[in-house]
Amino acid sequence: MRAPILLIALLVAASGCSKQPEKAAPPSTFALPPRLDSYFEQYCDYTGGLGIGFVATHTYDYRFRQHLKKTHDPELKRLFVLQHLNRDVEWALDHFEKGIVRTGKSSARPLTLLEWEDTQKKIQAQIDDLATYYAFTNFATTNRDPFDPPDPKLDSTWIEEFREKLRSITNAPAANQGAAANRRPDGQADGSGNLSATVAGDRAFPAAVADLLP
Repeated sequence: MRAPILLIALLVAASGCSKQPEKAAPPSTFALPPRLDSYFEQYCDYTGGLGIGFVATHTYDYRFRQHLKKTHDPELKRLFVLQHLNRDVEWALDHFEKGIVRTGKSSARPLTLLEWEDTQKKIQAQIDDLATYYAFTNFATTNRDPFDPPDPKLDSTWIEEFREKLRSITNAPAANQGAAANRRPDGQADGSGNLSATVAGDRAFPAAVADLLP
């Protein structure tokens, strides 16, 4: 009776020793959406107001981003870029609506017509990139979070809000000034179509006021 049991034990031990350890599968290759890596590196390397080494929050935030920069996880990259690019588009739309370009933390100047057109194209490209990154969910986590339930329609809603706001910005000061200048006849700085009528009106105004005086 002992012989068969001993034989079985030997066979089990032999099979266990002969089993080779499984090798981890090599990471699959994949193509990230255009400019995602560029945005990711840009946001990781951002130095802000150069408070690194002097301000604790700036210092540790920068150190965190430098470590994050080493990741190859596409979902981490996607989420990090979405966070910062959404913020950048919001700020860009706000400045564009005011018709200004920032020249410092507390200074700005009006956009020229050419800058206005270039800014419009740049914001449009950023919104298009956001739409691409929202849809790039091949490697996205799907944990059921009660505070953040999956809702694909929410992403498209945010994108459409950005697009609608960009389309609505048609009264930027620089654009209005350029359009008004194009409509003015030569030699009339005020844009009037009848110079003699303008002069007559200017002369009539003092006389009308004089009639009202006692």
